[in-house]
Amino acid sequence: MSDTITSLTGRVWRIQSGKRDHRDINDLVATLAKNRGVENLNDFAKPSLERHMPDPFIFIDMEKAVVRIADAIKSGQKIAILGDYDVDGVSSIAILVKFLSAVGANFCYSVPNRMDEGYGLSIGSIEKYKDCLLVAVDCGSGSLTELAYAKEHGIDAVVIDHHKISVIPDAVAVVNPHRPDESGDYQYLCATGLVFLCVYALNRMLKLSGFYEGKKEPAISDYLDLVALASVCDVVELVGLNRVFVFAGLKLIRDRKNFGIDAILSFYRGAQIASETISFFLGPRLNAAGRMSSADISVRLLTTENPIEARKNALLLEDLNRQRQIMECEILEKANSMVDESLNFICLYHENWHAGVMGIVAGRLKEKFNKPTIVISHDKNGMGLASCRSVVDLDLSKLIAKGIQLGIISSGGGHAMAAGFSIEINKIDRLVEFLKAEIRHEILPQEAYADCILDLDMLTFDLLKAVSVLEPFGVGNRHPKFIIPNVTTSSHKIVGKNHMTMLLHDDKGNSLRTIAFKAADSNLGRVIIESQNPINALGTCVISCWKNERYLCLQLEDVSDCTPEA
Repeated sequence: MSDTITSLTGRVWRIQSGKRDHRDINDLVATLAKNRGVENLNDFAKPSLERHMPDPFIFIDMEKAVVRIADAIKSGQKIAILGDYDVDGVSSIAILVKFLSAVGANFCYSVPNRMDEGYGLSIGSIEKYKDCLLVAVDCGSGSLTELAYAKEHGIDAVVIDHHKISVIPDAVAVVNPHRPDESGDYQYLCATGLVFLCVYALNRMLKLSGFYEGKKEPAISDYLDLVALASVCDVVELVGLNRVFVFAGLKLIRDRKNFGIDAILSFYRGAQIASETISFFLGPRLNAAGRMSSADISVRLLTTENPIEARKNALLLEDLNRQRQIMECEILEKANSMVDESLNFICLYHENWHAGVMGIVAGRLKEKFNKPTIVISHDKNGMGLASCRSVVDLDLSKLIAKGIQLGIISSGGGHAMAAGFSIEINKIDRLVEFLKAEIRHEILPQEAYADCILDLDMLTFDLLKAVSVLEPFGVGNRHPKFIIPNVTTSSHKIVGKNHMTMLLHDDKGNSLRTIAFKAADSNLGRVIIESQNPINALGTCVISCWKNERYLCLQLEDVSDCTPEA
């Protein structure tokens, strides 16, 4: 089998190790570690917070931020925490709420309503808290006008954010690893990771000043479950300090230390709690509050010390998530029918679409068509609200910045792969022409990466236990993927909304339960059903659970023709 394969669905597989004789588990784990650039497997398997924790004051303005917040705590000045409505935003707020509560500070917090207020700081929110110290988390880097207004009116503001930044706003402190004058060493951190470092430094400063004499010092490490939540849900790279944060945070999540997280997990029926549990179970529920109602529900859930209140809010999130799923399916069906496949991008607008699910719909369309996607709804004032998802060779944040420069886009920003903006509805046609001019390059085939080729009978519980030393998995440390050669499928069933289950068989009589998510109405599902010959299967092996039975399951991602070498 060659190092690259074009699959039956048109994707290109890149195989990092073409070696076939992985009959020894230790040898296989060594191969997986090598594929990830791991030089010392023992150190990697036991990440130490003590070993990886940087001095928080290496960040520009961190000392200014900590000193100003400490002054507010000691003087009794009210601190107003202003954040975003996604998991990173509410987790950032939650850490500060927990810490400031523990030290007896005077504080409040506010999360904007996605539909009414939109993302980030506003003049209205600044005026509302004019007598407070403002602490903006997971937002603020792009709020140049708003923060200039705050300074003009004598309102101090601290920004702790991780969004890309070219111009530094005028504030007491701007802690952001993407500042143009920063070293760039920690650009992979999410906002919650930065807030944790700020609280860590703040706690240390208060301790050295004698603040805790006769008082109980907060257990800062207990907040790492919130850092793990945000790091996984914000899809930041799980490398370096991030990986340590998630490793430690997952242990707290498994130990059910947080009443709110524990309440959501009471609905979980999986076999084990891993980073995927955060991505596909905890994250969607916590995000459902900001999408369908108010993100304040998620903040209350993550900060409550009352298990009854936690249960009440977890039930509410379950209901909101179900509503989100129904709405997503309805909008996605309509959106699919509107796609112009002659263009190498997707840009759709509908006045009745709900802004809260635009990001999910954009992501689904991008996955299906492998094209940069913009989906636009509009707010109560008639402004278009766009959610964008990109492909690997197109930086959305740069495209949006140029659109703003040209006066097509009103405001916006984000990351290379995921961003958002606002636009006047009458400028959407200009936007489409702008995109035609800017997105001229050919869209490359989707790529999938495989660690190695592995025979079906090698997929065992013992193997997964050995591979677990490489956890947690995520961006930058992807879950091991294997190509299982020369197999056939049988017992195809559609489960849930449009997932497919089946059995995978080799020529030695071995079989394995398999699931292909969202495949029933996709090209992959059609290929699986129609294939009459043996195939190569690409997927991830996990431990699943059904009615208290634990079993191995291959999460099938793609299939290819069997080649003679396979």
